[in-house]
Amino acid sequence: MKKLILAAVLWAGWVITAPAAPVTPEAIMAFETLEAPVLSDNGEVVAYVGRPDRGDPVGYLRRGDGHTFTLPRAADPQLSADGAYALFVTPPALLERENADKKERKALKSGRLLVNSRSGMQLRFERVKSAQFSHDGRFLLVWHEADEATDAPGEEKAESDNEPAPTLGSRLMIRDLKRSLNKTFERVHHLEVAADGFGIAFSTATGESAGNGIYRLDSDLNPILVWQESSGVSGDLALSRDGRHLAFTWGDDAVPKRQREHRVAYYFDEDLQWQDLNHADYLVSGFSELTFSRDAERLFIGRQARRPEVRTPEPYADNKALRDSETLLAHRQVQVWHGDDERIKPNEQNRFDEEFKRQYQGVWHLDDDLFIQLTDPLVPDLQLADNTRYLLAHSDQLYRKMISWAGFYRDWYLVDLRTGQRRRLVEQTLEADEPSLSPHDEAVIWHVRGALKWHDIKANRTVTLGKGFADEDHDYPSPAPGYGMGPWLEPGQGALVYDKYDVFQARGGELTRLTEGRDRQEIFRVVESDPEARWAQSQVPLLLHRHNEVTREEGLARYTVATETMEPWLRGSQRYRFVTKAKGSDAALFTLERYDRYPDLQRSLGWQGQLEQVSHLGKQLETLDWGRAQRISWRSRKGEVLSGVVITPPGYDGSAPLPTIVYFYRFMSDRLHQFPQMALNHRPNFPWFASEGYAVFLPDVRFEIGHPGRSTADALIPGVETLIRMGITDPDAVGLQGHSWAGYQSAQLVTLTDMFKAVVTGAPVANMTSAYTGIRLGSGLGRQFQYEAGQSRIGRSLYEAPELYIENSPVFHAEKINTPMVIMFGDRDDAVPWEQGIELYLAMRRLSKPVVMLQYEDEPHHLKKYPNKLDYSLKMMAFFNHTLKGAPAPHWWRDGVPYSPEDPKE
Repeated sequence: MKKLILAAVLWAGWVITAPAAPVTPEAIMAFETLEAPVLSDNGEVVAYVGRPDRGDPVGYLRRGDGHTFTLPRAADPQLSADGAYALFVTPPALLERENADKKERKALKSGRLLVNSRSGMQLRFERVKSAQFSHDGRFLLVWHEADEATDAPGEEKAESDNEPAPTLGSRLMIRDLKRSLNKTFERVHHLEVAADGFGIAFSTATGESAGNGIYRLDSDLNPILVWQESSGVSGDLALSRDGRHLAFTWGDDAVPKRQREHRVAYYFDEDLQWQDLNHADYLVSGFSELTFSRDAERLFIGRQARRPEVRTPEPYADNKALRDSETLLAHRQVQVWHGDDERIKPNEQNRFDEEFKRQYQGVWHLDDDLFIQLTDPLVPDLQLADNTRYLLAHSDQLYRKMISWAGFYRDWYLVDLRTGQRRRLVEQTLEADEPSLSPHDEAVIWHVRGALKWHDIKANRTVTLGKGFADEDHDYPSPAPGYGMGPWLEPGQGALVYDKYDVFQARGGELTRLTEGRDRQEIFRVVESDPEARWAQSQVPLLLHRHNEVTREEGLARYTVATETMEPWLRGSQRYRFVTKAKGSDAALFTLERYDRYPDLQRSLGWQGQLEQVSHLGKQLETLDWGRAQRISWRSRKGEVLSGVVITPPGYDGSAPLPTIVYFYRFMSDRLHQFPQMALNHRPNFPWFASEGYAVFLPDVRFEIGHPGRSTADALIPGVETLIRMGITDPDAVGLQGHSWAGYQSAQLVTLTDMFKAVVTGAPVANMTSAYTGIRLGSGLGRQFQYEAGQSRIGRSLYEAPELYIENSPVFHAEKINTPMVIMFGDRDDAVPWEQGIELYLAMRRLSKPVVMLQYEDEPHHLKKYPNKLDYSLKMMAFFNHTLKGAPAPHWWRDGVPYSPEDPKE
């Protein structure tokens, strides 16, 4: 709303008033969103990034005394352990990227910026592949990209596509930050830095027939040769967390990585041991990865199943070869789709790189020199953890074909690390319902089909802990998933688990409720603040997040499991989010936000006391024409109590109804205390619309299986009618916008009602009968599962219930549409076939309905190119201004736009 308001700001003891400027596309482009916050181990120094919607990122470094350094074109910060130094990525400038052609853009590389947090002194490094601090912050390791200007062996492409080019490393610079001294190592191929102790190791690859080796550095950065061999190269390199144990693979660089056999080496205390794990079925390849267990007693080794090498066909040797059948067939290009294939071909093609590099995990018990294979093609996936005896593995092999229509399921197994034996725990569970293994190897907990299960590993016995743990809001035609697990506790104390509202302690096959949220409709969840912790202590207070479903108030509390006591800490009408905790102190970062409160960083000392604000990007709101958000409730046509959020312009006093934009998807009322995304993209920008005098309505929708379109109307229309009765919404100026699933809903809604005076539908499914047998190009999956088991909520196949597909398809009811419509699609949509937009457009055109379709060229499901995002946003605003506020019709809506590509090259 373009007017002056008073922005009262308390700063340095002064109250300042400033005129409010309207939110415009230019203001949105410049608005900085806070991202990538980090906290030093001692909790004193904070770094973060302000990223504008359009422009170069800005880095911020705040030291303990509150002084903040502002660093243009800086992103992705790291902090040394003591906070003395910060390291930022310096990406190529946006202007440079935008003006570069494809080849030039590929050649642009990021650098790094080192900043002394005490003095502000800066040091830049160009063309950096990766960089990091040592565990204690004494050393900075900067690994550079290969120098394009260097004419070194191995940098030229191999003469044949079937012969790999020799591997070539690049320069590594290590800076001693205490002594300001640099040391350089050339042709580094692999680099590993220990997480918890001093340890730096690297391999070299010179591109020549000799000179490649494995090195460790001593505390003075002197290289110690561990291994060297002519014509060999490392495939992978690993260090234990304490830096004392080293492992690597070594193979012949002249062989392609997938076919290259590697030996595995383990180096400790100047002793080098080897394993040759290559045999008829498996090999350690150039893609095989090594991982130490936390205690460094085991080395996990990924081996690959052997496969024939598929080589590029050789060119035709002579004229005779041009008619030789065998030679011709070697050049054929055909994919065979068999009805019994595990996966349909597009999905198989999409997954090819992952499967080409797939590893089957085994473990080398280092003290016993014993290798055990743990997974194979029947049970291919292992969850690595720090358990000493058991791990979990899973397989979807039995269910791959039914992915096309039923979605994703798995079997889960308990795998014995000492023997490789497997114990199947659960069959055909949802992909989302992952079991949780005790870090003490005592038990496994999982959710399956509404029940919570406890498996006693030692006794090999499974019991049901309780029922009623499935998602109570699940409205899909598929089994409801559970609510997940909290942390495990110390040995013998079990684990924490959740239903919709409460936290329970599962122990020894029994269940105890710890919180009393259900009666108050308050959701409690443990905030797992330490990603390194394997379990929580029952006698140490945990951080608990609370969220009232009715009032939308949130808060934080301390909860001690051993005494079952809760101590409130913070609470209010805003969103509280944990960000991170310092590794070496009680300091932690949080954000507090509302629609009208920017989520600036707040620091605490432990889970108590007042929060200290340590970022100030919220000052951007002080001069912007912002609105406010409030919650409303209504009853659906079925009598369900629903909620939503209505955003109104700044200074709105309710004296006159407003033109209103309805934007929705499923559950939207949880956005009451969510700061809006300040971006131009596929949805309306809420502050911009509010600044232009619109109300924005975000309603909850609950769906009925088989009738998603009708249930959308049953939920949403009474919500709009409530706004009209409240005097907020002008009944003659209601617009509708949705994208993807909500794009479908918006297109279907206008076949059921004339309430809306305009609709913008992005990437909608218009015809479920044709979309049912389509392909999601991004994943290569068939779309049938979306209708039978997923989001589209039909619940039956097209062949069982064709009438439901027709009922829920806008294209079959287009004659009922009386609402002016804009359709938006990217013509490379990777989720919804963009031909769905064409079907709806042609139906509207044939029926002489007012319609424009916006085809954004070379764009996927969500627009990526900023000029297109801006164009769509401007067109959306102009269309709603015309249809809801009576502004002149934009020329593209009135007259269309002729096809006008660039002039042909002469």
